[in-house]
Amino acid sequence: MRRIVVGLCLLAVVAGCARPGAGPGQEPSATPAQWSTHAATVTGVSAGPGDRTVTVRVAALAGPDGCSRNVRVADTQEENGTVFVSVTEESRLSSVHGACPGSTPVTVTVTSAAPFAGRIVTVNQQPWSLRGGVYTRCDAELGCNPPADHCDATWTRAAVRGLDVSRHSAGTVESCDSRWLVMTVPDDPAACGAEVRPGCEVNTAVRRYFLRQTGSGWSLVARTEAAGCAAIRKADASFPRARCADLPAPGRFVTSAPPLPSDARPGG
Repeated sequence: MRRIVVGLCLLAVVAGCARPGAGPGQEPSATPAQWSTHAATVTGVSAGPGDRTVTVRVAALAGPDGCSRNVRVADTQEENGTVFVSVTEESRLSSVHGACPGSTPVTVTVTSAAPFAGRIVTVNQQPWSLRGGVYTRCDAELGCNPPADHCDATWTRAAVRGLDVSRHSAGTVESCDSRWLVMTVPDDPAACGAEVRPGCEVNTAVRRYFLRQTGSGWSLVARTEAAGCAAIRKADASFPRARCADLPAPGRFVTSAPPLPSDARPGG
C-alpha cells in the first residue's frame, strides 16, 4: 500500500510540473505570431474615378488565415509636382517561408485635393507617370521623362546597364547618331573594390559595343575586342564602314594601388 501511495504522489508532482498545453511527448504550443505591417506589392496604377483620384492595384498575400488584412493607403504627401503614396498591408505570416504561397488582387484609391493631371504618382517609392491616359511605371535608369535625344548620357548610361558587364562599369562613347551608338566599356573596373585595395591590380578586358536604336532604347548588335569593322559588318552589313575602319583595338583597363608601407602591414 505504501508503494502505491508514493507512486501516486510522484505522478501528482510530475503532472503539476507539466507546462500548460503540453501533452505527453509534446512541446508546448508556440506563442501566436503577431500581426505586423509592411509595404504592399503594387502591380499597377490607373486614373480615376474622377480627376482627383487614382486607383492603386495591389497583390495582397493569400493563403491561410493570417496572410493579409487591412490593405490601405497609409500616407499621402504632395511635393514639387509629385504625389507620394504609401500603401501597406498587415500580416502575421509574411515572415514564415511558404506560408502565403499565393496572392489576391486588391484595389485602393488615393484622393488629392487638386487634380492629378500630369503629376508623377510615386507609390511605395516607385514612380508612375501618366502617358496617353495610362499610368506607366517609370524606368529605373531613364526616369519618368527621358530626353528625346537618345545620344544623351541618360540613354547611354542605361545602355551600359543592359550589357553583360560589372555594375561599376562606365562606357566611353566613340560615336552616336539617331541610329547607331558605338562605345567602349571595361568588363569590371572595380575588381579590386570601389577604391583599389593596396597591392591589388585591376587588369580587365575592354570591349567595343555596337548598338542600334530601337525607338525605345539601344539594342546590342555586336561586341569585339578587335580593331576595325569585322564584328559589326558581319552582324549587320548596313553599318557605315567609314565609322569603323579606323577604330583601334579597345585594349585593356589596367590600374593598381601602391602596396601598403611596411610599417602599416600586419605584423610590420
